[in-house]
Amino acid sequence: MKRRRELIVAAMLAACAFQIHLVEARGPSTLEEREEFVALVRLLERVPLDENASATRQRLREWMFEVPDLQFKVCDDLLGHTLGDDYPYSRELLLQVGLSGAALTVEHPGEARDDIAVYTAGVEGALRAYEALTMSRSDGQLAALDDLLARRRRGELADHIALLTKENCKRTNTRVIAASIGAAVGVVMALLVAYWFGGGEARRTPGAEGVTPADGHARVAPRTRSIVLVCAAYYVTAGIALHFLEPEYDPRFYPMSHYVWGSYGWLMTTTFFVLGLAVFTVAVGLRRINLSPRSARIGFGLLIVGALFVCLAGVFKRFPLHDVASAISLPSLAMAVLLLSWSFRKAAGWEPIGPAMMLMAISMLAALLSIIVDIGMPGLQQRAFLFLLLVWLSIVVHRLVRVTAGSIQRSNREA
Repeated sequence: MKRRRELIVAAMLAACAFQIHLVEARGPSTLEEREEFVALVRLLERVPLDENASATRQRLREWMFEVPDLQFKVCDDLLGHTLGDDYPYSRELLLQVGLSGAALTVEHPGEARDDIAVYTAGVEGALRAYEALTMSRSDGQLAALDDLLARRRRGELADHIALLTKENCKRTNTRVIAASIGAAVGVVMALLVAYWFGGGEARRTPGAEGVTPADGHARVAPRTRSIVLVCAAYYVTAGIALHFLEPEYDPRFYPMSHYVWGSYGWLMTTTFFVLGLAVFTVAVGLRRINLSPRSARIGFGLLIVGALFVCLAGVFKRFPLHDVASAISLPSLAMAVLLLSWSFRKAAGWEPIGPAMMLMAISMLAALLSIIVDIGMPGLQQRAFLFLLLVWLSIVVHRLVRVTAGSIQRSNREA
């Protein structure tokens, strides 16, 4: 039974090692493509009724849907009521709103997180196109658009767009929904893992919440520490290198996973598996020595689930599978760190690091929640989460070696 369980885990991790990527429709956007996109959008603002304008709009919209490394905010209903169905150039101007807003996303990714900024840039682009077409078409005049021009001159356009956004562009926070579902899936899977594998191989130490490992574990613990520290060093080194190799990705706003679309995407991909290995190694080490409390067993299961889905996030680069894997892995890891840190309070030999681990766990949870509710700079917050996770793993394996050695010494004295 024990061997079968270990084979199941080995098979799950082996599956992660094979990078069976989905068939990619295309690669990431290039600098030339982004520059051409912005140039064509500006051209349409100046010449909205050019003979090739319709084909150009279609081409630009297709690029927006196909490019994997950029996400665009588009609200088709933003000016729908303003233009009406009878205005002959509604389609051109409505499409221009989306295209001009996308141009802001391409040029200023920091501002692109602000819905109002994107939609305001889109409406301003459409107004420039409106001014151009009214000079050549007698039927292009529209009172509602003239009103928007007047608001722009008075500096009231952004406030008006904010009102229109609230009325016409209501959207649910998909991150909150995805994270909630991902956390629930992670907990269910963790309970199954804890039931199958959480028993550990150690026996209780009388009068303590911890357990005493077998002698062989004293030799395994230093190897566990070496694996985790090497993985942590590799992850940090690769992450720092990618910031210099791919400077076009602003670390304040782009999560680490965006580096997979760059020229050194293979390097970023390796970090998923390295991180998964580090998490899995710590989980196995803790299973052997600290799984008496229920919170520790569930935390062990969450670490296994987190490790698995971190690997899957490296396997699948494109939406939706990458996002699904991330929605399960990050909440699972945050909950695992929290539960295990809580269990350290009463575990023999772990009490000294309990408060620090809890503080670190709460900080990780705060970073994750700030990403989910879209507050602050998500790129920096994700990096803080990952850095804290690596520090937590490193401290835990150091303590694991000491606790294992101490337990062996006590067992020898008792013998």
